[in-house]
Order: sequence, then structure tokens, then C-alpha cells
Amino acid sequence: MTLEDARDLLATMVPASPLPGQVSLSFEGRIAHLKIDNPTARGAVTLSMMRDLADAVLQLERFEGSMVLVSSTDPRAFCSGGHLGEVSRVVDGSEAAERMSIAMTRVLDGLLALPLLSVAALDGLAIGGGAELAVACDWRVASPEAQLHFVHARLGIAPGWGGTGRLVRLLGRNHALRVLTAARPLSRGEAMTIGLIDHCCDGSAVAAAMSWCSGMLSHPPSAIRAVKEQVAAAAPPRRSPHAEARIFSEIWGSPAHLEALQRLDRHRR
Repeated sequence: MTLEDARDLLATMVPASPLPGQVSLSFEGRIAHLKIDNPTARGAVTLSMMRDLADAVLQLERFEGSMVLVSSTDPRAFCSGGHLGEVSRVVDGSEAAERMSIAMTRVLDGLLALPLLSVAALDGLAIGGGAELAVACDWRVASPEAQLHFVHARLGIAPGWGGTGRLVRLLGRNHALRVLTAARPLSRGEAMTIGLIDHCCDGSAVAAAMSWCSGMLSHPPSAIRAVKEQVAAAAPPRRSPHAEARIFSEIWGSPAHLEALQRLDRHRR
């Protein structure tokens, strides 16, 4: 599936009356700023935002700068994953779940494969798909309030945006398996110990990420692009994302998943 195909597929899933929220993309010299903007839902990603994220990655493929900084407009949360209310209503069967999973995996694979340095600035919680978004960046910079939470197992599902494969390649099999099956929030200290966080800061993760990358940004963009291409070529080949999507779709809507959603809904009331 091409990135354009993924965007078009996600566009077909956007409901007639989409929920609020947007993905914004701006440029400042050699740096692109990609922001998850849905503070009323702690950075939850609606279906229209998934489509917009695909559009943003397509634009970034043509950007001739050096870096993309991924952040949130909500200081409490980097991203809380897919908007459960909307996604669980629209993605109402295993076939739709598999299509969404394949498309979003392609979008986040595209983000990681960009010929730019990518940094997730973690101010607050990255949960579920938000944690998957964070590991689709080259590096993660964390403020004192940052937490990473691969919550999926608690919801009766597995990662659906390609996060399992990325986590295994990043941490190794044992650490990835422990993180995914424990399904509990990781403090930035724990996350840094196992290699999930690359830099800790005292204040804003956005400002710290800019400072932390300043030396790298002094190099010509062509050199950064060449190095990223070499690193991608040297990395071990990825198992088909369709396998992860198939497994995800088989348990989406299962009794355990539906029970977890009902429990979460009762907790929010």
C-alpha cells in the first residue's frame, strides 16, 4: 500500500459529522513542526486526524529540510491514541479494523522512513496509539511529566498501528514483550533505562528537543538524508505489517475488548 492509498482509505472512514481535532504542519527554516491538536480529548486522534496525519507525512516527504518535531498542543498529553468513542463506533468489524490498521501502519512507517530526523517531544502522557506514534520517530525527548503507556492489552487488543514491530526493533524481543504484556505506564526513568527515551529534560520537551538536536542540524540536509538512507538499508527487514494488522483485527470487537471498553466508559462517567 502506498502512502497515498493509505490516506485515501482513511478518508473513506471519516464520518459525515467528524469530531473536532486536527493535525497541523508548519515550517520554520529547516525544521518542520507536526502537532497533534485535540486538547479537549487529551490528544486523541480522530479518523479525520488520521487522514490529515497521512497528508502531513506526504508533505514531509517533499520537505527539503533536516528535521520534523512531533508534539502536542495539550501540555497534559502527547497523544492518547485513537479516539475510542469514534473509532469503536465507525470501525465496527474485523474487516474495517484490518483496513484501518494497515493504513495507519503505513502512515507511521512513512513517518519513520522520512529522510529527516524525527523527534517526539513528550510533554505528558503518550498512551496506546500515542505510544505507537512516539516510537515511529527516530528519538523521544521527555519532560518530567512524560509517561509512555502501551495500554493495548488492558483494552483486550494488541497494537494496531505497527507499534509491536517497531518496539521489537527498538528494544529487542524481551523488553518489547515485557512492555506490551505489562501494559502499564512507564515513567521516563524506566523508559530511558530500556532505551525507549533518548533524552530527559527539566522543562518543555519541545524546547529541549530543539536544543538537543541543534548540533545535528548544523550538518547539510543532504548529509542527514544520506545517513538516514544508509541506516534504513542496514536495518533488519521488517515482517509484513499485514501480519500485525491481521492479528489486531482478529481480536478487535472480541468479548474481552468490548468488556474493556464498557469498563472504561463506566469509569469516565
